[in-house]
Amino acid sequence: MTESRVEDPAVALAAELRAIAAELALREVSQEEAVSALERARALRAGLRGPARSRWYDHDPASPTTSIGARDAYGDSSPIRGRLNPVAPPLSLERVDEGAKGPHIRGRVLFSRAYEGPPHGVHGGFVAAMFDEVLGAVMGLAPPPGVTATLEVRYRHVTPLEEPLHLEAWIESDRGRRLTASATCHAGSVLTAEAHGLFVRVDFGEVQARMAGRRKA
Repeated sequence: MTESRVEDPAVALAAELRAIAAELALREVSQEEAVSALERARALRAGLRGPARSRWYDHDPASPTTSIGARDAYGDSSPIRGRLNPVAPPLSLERVDEGAKGPHIRGRVLFSRAYEGPPHGVHGGFVAAMFDEVLGAVMGLAPPPGVTATLEVRYRHVTPLEEPLHLEAWIESDRGRRLTASATCHAGSVLTAEAHGLFVRVDFGEVQARMAGRRKA
């Protein structure tokens, strides 16, 4: 007999908030319903108490951006794939080692109407963000990772809402500080968009120290 999997209540809460956002984009809400829901939402927010959550790069001071703990924490909090982030669609990613491309990343995502731009389509800004995320993930195949320097997106077709989308991303070249990577997005057999990115390896310790100094200022 297999044990039933216990759902993480924080993950379930984020999923419920995500579903509420989708419903708000989908339905007309009467003034009475809105007032009632607003009261409950304010009560919910007031009940969320506790210490501030650590940023993903604070989990391992020795390896703030490359440790397993840091990668897992980013995966939970990301605005594109974070299970704990109600803003995320979310996008799910996996490493694949077989095939002509060699090691690469595959992704799956479904966007609700909360992300609508063109009629029946995902807003182009979210398509670009989706590519930035999956191309960033492919950097894990060639550590140490880089940050996005340029991102070129070609929109081949309207990327549909409320349909499963399938992504693939792979590294094109690795030349010291500079890496290039490409990705595609398909809805069924239709190529809806593709992207090419240039990534540059940086000193993350220096970046973190500089940004911490800006927050203090």
